[in-house]
Amino acid sequence: MRVFNIDGIAGGFETLSSITTAKGFTSAKIAPTTGSFTGKQARAVILSVETADIRFTIDGTTPTTTATTAVGHLLTSGSSYEITGEKNIANFSCINAVASNGAVVKCTYLF
Repeated sequence: MRVFNIDGIAGGFETLSSITTAKGFTSAKIAPTTGSFTGKQARAVILSVETADIRFTIDGTTPTTTATTAVGHLLTSGSSYEITGEKNIANFSCINAVASNGAVVKCTYLF
């Protein structure tokens, strides 16, 4: 289990599911327009893969399933990962590692 160096204040949470096509973070979560963090950009996101594996990218490339060309980093079910940097967060995209495997990813945004 990885221990994270959490630098910032948790300011939002979401669940990504039904990831049969590439999906990124919700823009209103990473750059809120209402609430305590209005006008700020998330500096880090903690991900945990709850159900089924995913593939993800942070450079703007579209990830693909393992059965196709397997583009992106594999993050297995039960794993956690921290993404830092505003550009990396904005460019994040994930997809089920295996087509239609029902991956669920929990995300906490830090400001």
